[in-house]
Amino acid sequence: MSERPTTQARLSHVGLRAPEAETLQRFYRDVVGMSLNEEVEETLRLGWGLGHHALEISPGEAGLDHFALEVPDPEHLDGLVNRLARRGVGVVEGRPGGDHPDTFEVEDPDGNRIELHGRVDRSGEHAADPGRRPVRIDHVTLASRAMEEMVAFYVEVLGFRISDRMEDVFTWLRCNREHHTVAIVDSDDPGRLDHYAFELGGWGDFKTWCDELAARNVPVRWGPGRHGPGNNLFLFFDDSAGFHVELSSEMERYYDERAAYTPRVWEVGPQTTDLWGGPSADWREAAGGRGGQAGVAGPAGGSR
Repeated sequence: MSERPTTQARLSHVGLRAPEAETLQRFYRDVVGMSLNEEVEETLRLGWGLGHHALEISPGEAGLDHFALEVPDPEHLDGLVNRLARRGVGVVEGRPGGDHPDTFEVEDPDGNRIELHGRVDRSGEHAADPGRRPVRIDHVTLASRAMEEMVAFYVEVLGFRISDRMEDVFTWLRCNREHHTVAIVDSDDPGRLDHYAFELGGWGDFKTWCDELAARNVPVRWGPGRHGPGNNLFLFFDDSAGFHVELSSEMERYYDERAAYTPRVWEVGPQTTDLWGGPSADWREAAGGRGGQAGVAGPAGGSR
């Protein structure tokens, strides 16, 4: 039996920047089924109509502004912040205002800003009719040219654990029972958001989403398929600003308090990222990534 991971956290929300913030808001309202929770200064906070927001959209050059981790245990959060300070990691206290808890902000080696905060209201999750909107925000994947440095930061500093690796191309990291909350992909265009994901309720929802995306003239970019690492079902599309968005379900779960897990190492290739053998994500193939997996391409959001 292994020790619990140092950090127990969940992805709270993702913050995006886009030149046409209002246009992007309408996309998530009309296509994804999100609603505007509140507007604080120029930041639009979108959620499920009940509970904490899951997405922030701010005007500016397209890219990842930040992502946030909820650490629900106050003692755990204080201990994490103290450990960061002892390690010499810069921690900035933030007060985002509105219905947002105070935060502790840190940056990873690539400069991605991470908000750490306490418990939030998740009552809006699981509250919709099946298939009509995602259940919740799920994970982020970051493009980097400093794989080992990034992995060391998330494991040794933030207290994540490695679930799987695809040789030196991909690393999947967990901070709760789910296979990954953060993943790192090797890229010739580092410091970018490769994609982020929402969770769906189950396989039947994928059919509904494919039909609804087609009805709204939003092409499916990759999938449906099943990833090897994580074993989750997946489907990708792009939003109106060019961010790559994944819909995911059936993510593998880990029980670190009951068993010891050794990270698996997968071979590089399209049948690792899709066990069903479908073609790789076209934006990675276009970038000339190894096995169609390493590069990232696309117009915006750190996915170019």
